[in-house]
Amino acid sequence: MGNRGYLGPIGDDIPSLIPILVGLVTFFSAFTFTLNEYNTRSSSFNADRDTLVIANALKGDSYIATPAEWNIACRGLRVRGLNYASGIVESSEWERIATSAEEEEIPRLAEMVDHFHSLEGTSLQCAIGLPSLEENPLILKEEMVDILENRPFVVLAFPVALQVEYAVVPATLVVITWKA
Repeated sequence: MGNRGYLGPIGDDIPSLIPILVGLVTFFSAFTFTLNEYNTRSSSFNADRDTLVIANALKGDSYIATPAEWNIACRGLRVRGLNYASGIVESSEWERIATSAEEEEIPRLAEMVDHFHSLEGTSLQCAIGLPSLEENPLILKEEMVDILENRPFVVLAFPVALQVEYAVVPATLVVITWKA
């Protein structure tokens, strides 16, 4: 008769195990949330850093004298996990595209493709993740709008000096990157 209220070694400890289990679930939930948040921010930071790497490689010393220099810099880029479209745009065109208020941001950026400079018959553009920019710019513009609408992207613009025939003109290096 003395064993009536006895449930066994674990049964008697159930009331004390509940707070421990709730504490463990809370701890691991908070830990998982924090880890996911860290990974998201780290990924965003890495994309920003890699965009700077692309821009600095293409910009060089901010003086673009020949298409060969540009092509060497473009072929030398090695960035994983990012697609990009970059090119040299006349400074006045970039200012107009960047500040025009009648369109949304993404169509304005896609319009930038139409204004890439060419030097000695060679286009000063570089891209990965898009078909050749020279094939059909109208299809490319639509494709760029679709890509940029569905993914987070980073845009950087840097002033550069561009050697054209007998003069040096101000231009803007524009780099747009998005996740692959």
